[in-house]
Parts: sequence; C-alpha cells; structure tokens
Amino acid sequence: MDNTTETDLILWSKFLMDTFENEAQWVQIFSIVIYLIIFFVSLIGNGLTCFVIYYVKSMHTATNFYLFNLAVSDLIVTFNILLDIYDYLTIFSNYNEITCKFRFFLVISLFNNGILVMTLLAIERYIVICFPLMLSRSPVLKRTVKVIIIAWIVAMLESLLDLWTVGLIKTHKLTICFIIPRPASRVLNGILALLTFVVPLIIMTFVYAMIAFKVNDNEKSKSEKGGQVFNHRDNRGRVNKIIIALTSSFLVCWLPFFVLRIMIFTYDVQELVEFRWWWSIGLRVTFINTWMSVVLNPILFSLLSTKFRKELKILWSTKIKQGTIIRNTVHI
Repeated sequence: MDNTTETDLILWSKFLMDTFENEAQWVQIFSIVIYLIIFFVSLIGNGLTCFVIYYVKSMHTATNFYLFNLAVSDLIVTFNILLDIYDYLTIFSNYNEITCKFRFFLVISLFNNGILVMTLLAIERYIVICFPLMLSRSPVLKRTVKVIIIAWIVAMLESLLDLWTVGLIKTHKLTICFIIPRPASRVLNGILALLTFVVPLIIMTFVYAMIAFKVNDNEKSKSEKGGQVFNHRDNRGRVNKIIIALTSSFLVCWLPFFVLRIMIFTYDVQELVEFRWWWSIGLRVTFINTWMSVVLNPILFSLLSTKFRKELKILWSTKIKQGTIIRNTVHI
C-alpha cells in the first residue's frame, strides 16, 4: 500500500465501510436468497453435467471434455458461495491477509478458467464446423487435456496479476478484502479488463458469427455439422438462438465486473467515491451476476442440449432407478 497516500487509504476505507454497513436490510436478505438459489441450481446442473459426460462413452468428445472441465471448475466455485454468504453475514470478520489473498486467487482462477474454456469451446466448434480436417489426425483426449492444462496455467497467471490489486482493509468496525485503487493496481485492472473480457468477447463474437454464416448458407452443415457442434440436430433458427444465448450470457455475467475494472482503471480514489450511487447498487449486481455464470453454463451448454437430455433420461432409467430398485430389493 506504499503507493497509496494515507489520506486516500483512509477515504477508501471509510467509503467501503459505509457502502457495506449501510446497505438496506432488504437488499441483504434478497442477496442471500439469490446466493442460495444459485448454489442449489448450480450444484444440480453442474453435477448432472459431470455425471452424464463421465458415464456415457458417446459423450467423450473434445467439446464435452471442455464442458466437464468447466463443470468441475463451476462446482468448486459453487461451494465458495457458502463461504461468501458467511463472510457477508460476518462482514469478513475472520479474514487476514493470507486468507484474503488465497480466497481471491482461488475464486478468480476458477472464473478465469471458465472464461478461457468458453472461449476455447467457441474456437473448437468453429474449427469442427468450418475446418473439420484440421483436428481429424490428432487424438481427442490427448489434445484436449493439453489445451485444458494450458488454460489452467493461463488462468492462474492472470490471477497472479490480480493479487497485486487486492488487499485487506481494516477499520474499527469491519475487515474487507477488496481492490485497493493504487496506481499499479489501476493499470493492472485495465489490462485484465482487456484480457478477461474484451479479448474473449471479440473471439466468441467472431467465431459464433462465422458458425452462423456457415450453417445458414450450407444446408449440409445445418443437418450434419450443426448437430456435432451443438449436440443437437438443429435447424438454422435454433443454431442462431443458441449462439445469441451463449454470447448474451457472457455479457450478462461479466459486463458488470468489466465496468468495475474500467472504473478503477479510469478514476482515482477521490473520483471513485463520487459514484456512491453506483457502488450501493452496482457492487451487489456485479457479485450476483458473476456468480450467475455457474448457473447459466450448465443450462446453456448441457441441459438445453437434445443429446444431453436424451442420455440423462437413459442413465436415469438404466443406472439410477434400477440401482434404487436393486438396493430396496436387497434390503427387503
């Protein structure tokens, strides 16, 4: 914190204290209810994604390996929601510098990995539908594992940069682990805003636009390639809706966090505290929308898939129901 003046640090600490402590009670209750809904829906959605991909051999494709990795990452994030609720209720009273840094690094690494995997999924689909021969010679599992490992390394490196932007702010009433707008952290927030939002958004927008053009222009791609890419036998309208939904979900979940980074990059402490109206609402929206990614990912990538739902029904009939019947029979 040496680069932050004492006056700015005191001002920033007081501002955060006012923001967190003076939040309306109904907002606190509403936020906790939303967090609990996100927790249970994510647990079910991501759990089913892992279950189906693991047990169904026909689902062992490059796309589904990425989805399995994304679901595992989202499940770990999901359990952090409970810790977030506890921290929220106790106003981070059990935080110290190590806990602050570790929790922040873990959660941001998982989120960054999720963003990278969504970007890689888009690229994989683009190559499969537009340049199918490029990947035909390489073993699916070996290639996918290498890419996933690289994605995790990149995600953790991005998160290491984030560690320079956060710190523990202590006052007489509360302890907060939050971004401290030092000169260096403001620059890093600007860089990370580009790396974790702008670049992935550009790639996904371009790639999905190319897929849409290909499917719309080519009847064969619509009937054959489109199904391979989206786990559907999709018509052109459905492909377009899926593409719009995937891009929109990324914007909904990560645009508020991008705005937060840009604000910290653009304004100093004296200017940031002038946006009190934004912080009272915008911070809560940012937190909720970011957690929403662990709900939307399994819904959009798995549960809306015709093939996924079909395999889930088969597994329910052959493994889950029969297993329950057998156990009950043995018990009797």
